[in-house]
Amino acid sequence: MSDATPADSKQEDRKFSPFAGCSIFIIAGVLAAGMIAFTVWTYFQMKDTITGFTEEKPRTELTIDVTGKESEQTALKSKLVGFRHNIEAEHQDEISLDAEEMNLAIGTFEILKPHRGALKIIAVRNDNIEADISFPVKPGIGSDEMRYINARLVIHPELVDGAVFPRVISVTTVEGQEVPEQFREFISETLLHPVRNDDEIGPIFKRLSAVEIEGKQLLLQTDPSYRAPSAPPEDRQPLIDRLMKGFAVVAVIFLAIVSGIIYLARRKKANEA
Repeated sequence: MSDATPADSKQEDRKFSPFAGCSIFIIAGVLAAGMIAFTVWTYFQMKDTITGFTEEKPRTELTIDVTGKESEQTALKSKLVGFRHNIEAEHQDEISLDAEEMNLAIGTFEILKPHRGALKIIAVRNDNIEADISFPVKPGIGSDEMRYINARLVIHPELVDGAVFPRVISVTTVEGQEVPEQFREFISETLLHPVRNDDEIGPIFKRLSAVEIEGKQLLLQTDPSYRAPSAPPEDRQPLIDRLMKGFAVVAVIFLAIVSGIIYLARRKKANEA
């Protein structure tokens, strides 16, 4: 004869109810599906945005011809090397560069080779530098496709923590479309990236006391008594870093919700026991 009572049977039913355990996995699955859907949506949204202001082929008219300009190249190297030596010797000095000299630097210095055919200075005027670009960019993370930002830049050079920073004011495509601000920051970082760690001309862009436009020339000054601010005036975090941090935040929230559900389910089961 069994000793089980109706009350014991009800208690067993509560302990072994399959729905309580399954609901955790159902909710976790829904959250995971939502996170995946959000990631996929973000990917295609970003791809559509990039496709909207880029083209399939690069521009071909940005090549800088330095044929027959050996004397100008020698003079430019002498100017930049002399300025670098004064920086290293902690002497006051200044140099000026016009649009032609900046283009000559692109065509002369090996460290600027990545910009050849992709960047050409058009003019220095109105306190800004105008340049045409044809920068390659991938429309999505992990994509093998390559598209090109074919556009006109308006750059305002400024000093950030003792180094030149090309603040991009506007980027207008050849079709007249304005490039979104977050991609302007990407272009700003790309412009001086090749030279920052170069032994020959890198120091010129890292230890300055002033940078400004004077007439049709870019003026660079060095003063050993100058002390750069301890931090840049703005947070210029690269776009890819912001995207990755965004995905990380979503992942942490997802894991926190799942962990909370599991904890509450176990606590409820312990109380029922």
